[in-house]
Amino acid sequence: MNESSRAFRPYDLLLPPVIPAVVGREVNVYFDNLIAGEASRYDFELITSIGRHRNDRWSCVPDKSGDYPLTVEVYSEEGVRLASASTLVRVKEAESPPGPNRRVLFIGDSTTAAGGYTEELLRLFALDRAGLSLLGTRGTGLNRHEGRGGWKVADYCGHAESPFLFDGKFDFARYMETNAYAGVDDVCIHLGINDVFHASEEDGMSGLLGQAMPMLEEMIRDVQRYQPEARIGLMMAIPPSRMQDSFGKSYGTLQSRRRYKRKWFLWNRELLRLFASREQSGIELIALHTGIDTAHNMPMELLAANARSGQTELRQSNGVHPAPEGYHQMADVMYAWLKP
Repeated sequence: MNESSRAFRPYDLLLPPVIPAVVGREVNVYFDNLIAGEASRYDFELITSIGRHRNDRWSCVPDKSGDYPLTVEVYSEEGVRLASASTLVRVKEAESPPGPNRRVLFIGDSTTAAGGYTEELLRLFALDRAGLSLLGTRGTGLNRHEGRGGWKVADYCGHAESPFLFDGKFDFARYMETNAYAGVDDVCIHLGINDVFHASEEDGMSGLLGQAMPMLEEMIRDVQRYQPEARIGLMMAIPPSRMQDSFGKSYGTLQSRRRYKRKWFLWNRELLRLFASREQSGIELIALHTGIDTAHNMPMELLAANARSGQTELRQSNGVHPAPEGYHQMADVMYAWLKP
């Protein structure tokens, strides 16, 4: 068994080195999004000087910029500490210094193709003195991106329709030249959902990670060959909806939330293992997974409780795609990361 497929515990924590935040804007760390298991089975303790410890999350509206240590501890019901991890909540000033628009390229799957978080990012930056210009051959108007439903890392490196593929190779310089882009400040990548979806938890994930991560590394190297000062933001994959109902609606019995979440955990854990200490090389992990409410900000539908009941109830209806409010929370994290 290689490093990427080593055993894990359901309470091990996915906590990246930094969580970005902005003065006056809510930042959250949802406990269920940090582990492969179910947060309701454990108790969580927080060690930090800011924010509030709520039932399902740590939440804060910072009033002062700076770096604030945050430690999350996981306990059993019997009071045994099972796991602990620490991060820095990096709070930026609400007012940005004036400057040229940041040129940002988003590469991703259907969660990027939807244009939800990129549209909200444009709105947030329009209210700020800092500007934002989005690059990409997909989208409409100013809301541009390179998002394609169902795509994986391998597709961007080898699919005939990949906008980065020239003469059979991923060539970022040719992409920029072909689209007449003068440069880019940030390249942000949100992939992993489709990569892990059909893999098995053990041998399947080991082989997948062994193939996908080197391709991801080569994508990054090629961007940096073109523009060494460009910052690479690896967006940790967002977690699934909170309830099994959402997977039943989307996939019948072909995929369960339990199986998918464990594979999602392995993908993000491998991102942490490979990239958590690469900031000096211009590569940063973005804590996209920590800030989305998978209980309330995912699609819902009103259904009869059962065929014989006159009562109705709200049930989640999509396993991996957020509702508009979830996309807005994704934008909140990206805004805090991109903001000068």
